[in-house]
Amino acid sequence: MEINKIHNIDCLEGLRKLKSNSIDCIVTDPPYCIGTTSNGHKGSWHDNNLIIPFFNQLFELWFKVLKKGGTLYINTDWRTYPFLYPILYKYFNIKNCIVWDYEWIKAGSHYRFSHEFIIFAIKGEGKRLFSASERDVWRIRPINFTDTKNKLHQTQKPEDLIKKMILDGSKEGDTILDCFMGSGTTGVICKKEKRNFYGFEIDEEMCRIATERIGKASYVKKLGAFEMFSNKEEI
Repeated sequence: MEINKIHNIDCLEGLRKLKSNSIDCIVTDPPYCIGTTSNGHKGSWHDNNLIIPFFNQLFELWFKVLKKGGTLYINTDWRTYPFLYPILYKYFNIKNCIVWDYEWIKAGSHYRFSHEFIIFAIKGEGKRLFSASERDVWRIRPINFTDTKNKLHQTQKPEDLIKKMILDGSKEGDTILDCFMGSGTTGVICKKEKRNFYGFEIDEEMCRIATERIGKASYVKKLGAFEMFSNKEEI
């Protein structure tokens, strides 16, 4: 399967084509299956019974493709989390539930929504790539969807959030997997931060938009202290 490309296929089909132990880090945003969905229809708690077989297959395939010690970040919310946890627990070492604090308020009548969850897990045990002082609450502003220029997908995540996961969970040259690419943010960050990626997106039009967006992204060299000083003097 071609690397550094979004493949317009069902993620289960795509995962079966990947080699075992070929992925260093999984960063993904699967659909939240409770509450008001992205199409605006009200969901039911019992709807999640329908997703259990799918996620069982998904996590089993993740276990196959992720390297030993590889990291995993899954975006979810408080309603879907209880369903995902016991399925994920069968395959991975769940280390924490990160709270993404929007520093913002969204819809809601009985306390307005201002956070989501990110499940952090490891395949077996692995060396921590981030500081031991890192907190499990991340304060990152979401995309302001009132600005229609920035809205490419109904559940689009800010680049800063995806960048935090990728930098904390991988090294330069590593390979990242995103099974629900959406607007392509994971691919954009991988390109900017010198990572490789595999992406799956079942929506053909969304795949086209994301591919175009990633094509416009570019790696920005990070200057060292000496280079920064030298450039400043030249200016």
